[in-house]
Amino acid sequence: MSTLAHKGQAREVRFEGSIWVGVDVHKNSYAVAVRDQEGRAVQFTMAADNDAFVRKILSYGQPVALVAYEAGPCGYSLYRACEAVGIAPLVAAPSRIPRPVTRGNKTDRLDCRKLADYAARDMLVPVSVPTEEEEMLRSLQRRRHGLTDRIRSTKLQIKSLLLEYHIAEPHGLASWSKASIDALQRLELSAVLRDTLDSYLRELAYLTAERHSVDQAIAKATPHDVSQRMRILQSVPGVGPVLSTTFACEIFRPERFANGERLSSYVGLAPVVSQSGESAAKGSLVRTGQQRLRSLLVECAWLHKGRDVDAELLYRRILSRTGHAQKAIVAVARRLLTLLWRLCIENRVYVA
Repeated sequence: MSTLAHKGQAREVRFEGSIWVGVDVHKNSYAVAVRDQEGRAVQFTMAADNDAFVRKILSYGQPVALVAYEAGPCGYSLYRACEAVGIAPLVAAPSRIPRPVTRGNKTDRLDCRKLADYAARDMLVPVSVPTEEEEMLRSLQRRRHGLTDRIRSTKLQIKSLLLEYHIAEPHGLASWSKASIDALQRLELSAVLRDTLDSYLRELAYLTAERHSVDQAIAKATPHDVSQRMRILQSVPGVGPVLSTTFACEIFRPERFANGERLSSYVGLAPVVSQSGESAAKGSLVRTGQQRLRSLLVECAWLHKGRDVDAELLYRRILSRTGHAQKAIVAVARRLLTLLWRLCIENRVYVA
């Protein structure tokens, strides 16, 4: 039993048995709620110091059943600090935390208390926490995608500039060949317009070179087992280095998924099922945070169906039944996702 005097409370709180801790994590502060199985609780705010937090929780002298906080921009450092001293941590999936139907007050004190209460009732769904190495490789891979987005944006800005001033696009600009970029540099333009276009071209050159550097860094930082997994993934027709790298980084430890349906839901390729009485229907996809991987899977599904007989048959069957090419290609992408997952689990290359 622990007796604690807490600032702002009129009486001492006497904990009995295990305690559950909810933390509302911010950049500079932690709002913390600690409760026991009888609902007795204390709440306090402290600096965002993981070591100090761990010492504070251990000072209660009670078994810690769980420390829970919501996934967010502050990452997993608090999770790892708790795990290092034997405290069971949980990072809750924000989209799966129970929310009230009607809008009410929202404060840090209320949020951390709700997390502690939900943790005590086993109502929180955890996210999978990568190792530090997995997280760093994933960050590098996401940096590459960010550069790709900026390259695409810069190319669109160059084309928009040409369109705005009725300048014909050089031959080969559709594929951004080196010859077409050289032609852009040789266009006869006014001085100001020349400066504008040159600025875009310098930005494009920088971003392209930077992405190449990141590609080299990814290749250097990728562990042997992940490299092997990427080679397995690329044995599937239509799957290239970009999808294989993204899959390997985002679906770290693929064995954590019990089946393909759960993986499809995680990636956002599972349709929403609406059932009431005798009627049942499948609607739009369940949107998740795996937008990039989902987009790449759909993009590669177009290539995959052209090179795989079973994928082509699936596409045609769904298309003839629904009349929607988008639904058909999503079904192919879902099949492709499950196929990639199984190859990783079984550690084998694809055989048609």
